[in-house]
Order: sequence, then structure tokens, then C-alpha cells
Amino acid sequence: MKTYCKNVDICSDEHLAAAYDDFARRHRRRPEFAPFFDMEPSEVFARVRGMVGARTLDVEPIAYFWRTEPTNGKKRLIGREGPMQQFLDHICVMAMQELFDAKVMFHQCASVPGKGQKHAKKYLERWVRDPRQKYYVKLDVKKYYPSVKRAVLFSMLERDVANPDLVWLVEALVSTHRSGINIGSYLSQFLANYYLSGAVRYACEARRTRKGRDGSEKPEKLVDHVLTYMDDWYLSGHDKANLKAAVRKVVGYMKNVLGLTVKEWKLCVIDVEPVDMVGFVFWRFKTVIRAGIFKRARRAIMRANRARCITPHMAARVIAYWGFFKVTATRRFRDRHNLGALVVECCRVISATLKDAKAAALAFALLVAFA
Repeated sequence: MKTYCKNVDICSDEHLAAAYDDFARRHRRRPEFAPFFDMEPSEVFARVRGMVGARTLDVEPIAYFWRTEPTNGKKRLIGREGPMQQFLDHICVMAMQELFDAKVMFHQCASVPGKGQKHAKKYLERWVRDPRQKYYVKLDVKKYYPSVKRAVLFSMLERDVANPDLVWLVEALVSTHRSGINIGSYLSQFLANYYLSGAVRYACEARRTRKGRDGSEKPEKLVDHVLTYMDDWYLSGHDKANLKAAVRKVVGYMKNVLGLTVKEWKLCVIDVEPVDMVGFVFWRFKTVIRAGIFKRARRAIMRANRARCITPHMAARVIAYWGFFKVTATRRFRDRHNLGALVVECCRVISATLKDAKAAALAFALLVAFA
């Protein structure tokens, strides 16, 4: 069996420097990370090498807090890791990129660069509008991140990764999580896709043997299309019986092999029930915004329109929701609320705010230099 990451040295200067640069680009401006970045990179690298060599992880305890999703009211336990642990996450992710590229399937979206909502929307729209597609099933794994079985995950890593230092570091980091894998960890989002990659491949390759009238046997795919957005699944096909059989196989695989529980599911007819996924609702003839997101977006737009002076916070909200309106059937709403001109004004507000912030930072730096 092919193994990966065998030629990666996670303690080399090149790898640590690349991971440090990526980590600094994302987090250097965060005030709570100032003590970490006050240390010299060589000192940070020495600490990492010491932990890997001694097989002892020395990181701050993870701080947990509850967060309620504004759109659906779900409560999620989020873990905020310390700077050193987040840097170690970046080291592991960069080292395992070869593994993720090989194992994670093409239509596994979320947490993969270039494969977010835009990728999922493109293909879901294409499949829903294909007249040959008649039925679909949506699956949702119950409490996916906390339900990940570490023993199964570690056995997968030991099977696929031929790098003892890397395997130890990943297992040590995951072992600090309260249960399963931590929501909020940079490493967890990549491991989540990797953990489900076998189930996605199993669904894509599920087949049955159909006998012809002449007695010949011909293999037939059970499902036409599979797309996942983290733990949300979309499976579609033209044959009702085959699609049901494929879903039963996938649910059984996730239960028996991965130890995951799938919520109750039902087979839907595309012409009758639209597909609600990744923030959009897909019909045969149009794509609209999910009702909860549209309500929040409309509120943000109307507040900005009524405001005498648009604040940076208002502008950022409008720009964030603008992406939904650009790619959906909402022209009447855009014209009624003059959304194009509002977005231009919001962009001007954000640009001016960033320029003021840069000027203030430069003035402070000069003041400190000549004090």
C-alpha cells in the first residue's frame, strides 16, 4: 500500500520557516499573539524540535466556550488553542499536504483551497438542472467533530503516513482535544475531510450487478453524483432503488467502519423538493438564497440604506452578503434597494478605513522610533 509524507522533515529549517511564515501571515496582527511573535523564530523552532525529540507536548490548555449559530440556533463547543499549538497545527497541515491531495476526493468541499461554497454551488446547480437526475438524498452526520473515533483516525494515519515524527505530533495534538476533534482547530478541518474520504470513495464506487435478458451480467453504478460540504452529503441519481441501496451502504459504512451516526434521511424528488445546501436553495429553473441568510442580509442592507453615515461594521456586513446576491435570482430585490450603488459606497468606506488604519500604524511606529 502506498504511503505518504515519507520525505518530509518537520524539524528542518525550511519546513519550520515555511510554516512560520504562513502562520504569521494569518495571525501576526492578533494582539493576543503578541508574546508569541515577540520571540525570535529560532527560539520557537528550538522549542518545536525539543518537543518532537523528547516526545513531550508543551502547549497551553485549550479554552472552550459555547457558540450559538445565528441562522439555525445550534450550539457548538468551540476550542480556542494557544499560539504554540496553532503553529504546530500549521506544521502538520503543511507536512501532510501530499496525503490530503491524494486522499481527499474532488467533490469534498469546505476547508480545501478553491473548494468552498462557490465550487459546491457550481456543481449542485449543474446536477439539479440535469433532466436525467430525478432523485436525491441529503445526509447529515450527527455531531461529527466530537464523534470522530480517535483510534480509527490514528490507525488511518499510521497506515498512510510513513513519518514517525509527523504521526506522533498529529496524534499528540489531537489527544489534547476534549472529545473527537476540536471545532476551531486549524488541523481538525483537514483531518475531518481526510476521515470521511474513504466513505466518499466508497459511495462513488458503489455498484450492483444487473442481469440482462440474455443472461449477461453488467455492473451498474448505484449513485450518479456525490458531493460533501464537510459532514453534509448530497447524493443524486436517476434510479430510485439504486440510490436507496447506495445510501444504505454508505450509512452502514460510516457506522461500522468510522463509528459515525447519520441522522434520519429520506429520498426526495428533485422536481418536488428543492435542494437546500451550502446557503442556497436549488430549483430546476433558479437558485435562491436560503431564507435565514436572506432575512439577515436584508436587515443589514436596509440598515445601511437608512443610515446617515455608514459605519465600517455596516459596510463589512453588506459586502459579506453581496456574494450571495451576485449569483442568485435576486435582481428585483437588488434593483429595489439600489444594492449595486450601496456596495460601491461600502467598498469606499472599507477602503478609507484601511487607509486610516495604515496611516495610524505608521504614525505610531515613527513616534516610537523617535521617542
